[in-house]
Amino acid sequence: MSEQSVRSREVETKLGQVRDIIARKKLAGVLITRKYNIYWLTAGGNNQVLYDMQESLIGILVTEKSAVVIAENGDYSRVMEEEFSHCPFEYQMIYWCSGGIGVKTAELVEGPVGVDNPVDGVKKQVNIDGELAAYRQVFLDPEIGRLRKYGKEAASILTRVARGVQPGMSEREVAAELSKQFVLNGFNVAVILIGGDERSLKYRHQVVSDHKIKKHFSLCGVGKKAGITYPINRVISFGTPPPELEDKNRRIETVFVHLNSLATVGTSLGSIYAKLPQIYMDAGLEEEEWMRHSIGGTMGYHPREQVVGESNTYKLQEKNVIGWNPSLPGVMAEDVYLLGKSGLEFITYDEKWPHEERSANGLTQIRPSILVI
Repeated sequence: MSEQSVRSREVETKLGQVRDIIARKKLAGVLITRKYNIYWLTAGGNNQVLYDMQESLIGILVTEKSAVVIAENGDYSRVMEEEFSHCPFEYQMIYWCSGGIGVKTAELVEGPVGVDNPVDGVKKQVNIDGELAAYRQVFLDPEIGRLRKYGKEAASILTRVARGVQPGMSEREVAAELSKQFVLNGFNVAVILIGGDERSLKYRHQVVSDHKIKKHFSLCGVGKKAGITYPINRVISFGTPPPELEDKNRRIETVFVHLNSLATVGTSLGSIYAKLPQIYMDAGLEEEEWMRHSIGGTMGYHPREQVVGESNTYKLQEKNVIGWNPSLPGVMAEDVYLLGKSGLEFITYDEKWPHEERSANGLTQIRPSILVI
């Protein structure tokens, strides 16, 4: 079966899921305007125009019997011909001065409309992003295929860029090269954080600066391809790393493995939250250290679908995507894993990066070590 046929069947499955929401909520239709939901529904169809917004410039109105793309004239032909040709969609063109997607939606359907983001023009709207998330965060088999392929690509890109860095290069130069390689390989750039030397030891979120890297740096690259997010963090040293940096990397990777040991089907994120103080103490860290940086949770089309929290009752399911991001000054452990029947699969593993075995809570895994160049 061709890739287009596989994607078409995936879209049909997801349209069925949206129509289940329509039936349960007694809605006239569902209007999708958030980019992460459009990526999900269209099996990776792209509408990435405004990079700093989650609101798309198009809408997809799903009813019991149809799926209609509502697009301004500037996007109408492009999405129909280049992005959504595998989708069983109808198309309605509007102009920027016509009132917008919501006004056209009100012309096409009567009654309450489910929305993933508020829109002007629809009188009665019900937010159903949570209902979409219940489907969105449990991957279908074709999505898992893309997750594996692009996760490997993202990890390889980060490795190549890291190995090419030389002492004296600025953080901004490294960020430019990483951005270039992401874009050349079909990724959108979501996040780049780089901290060289004392900056990496001082700040948790190292926003790129003009600092020229002398001895070591932390590199965080988050690329998105076909709508799926790939966050990766690595530590690089020119020559033997400082003992403090090696110790911190070992401890935070131990925390990461401990978190992975708890990521089993049926485990609630709230129960993992309750164990955080002990997890950090078991790694030889201060009990309060867990409070100093977010831990992560499940992910996928949305950078964080579910976040570890005291009141989060979400129970992990097979085919969830897991993305932890614990940190210490100078180091962060961040990668993508897929939760399967037999455990976790390391999605952003790259054999060209040095790894070491880390053990915690009865689990031993291969985890990235510091790259020495």
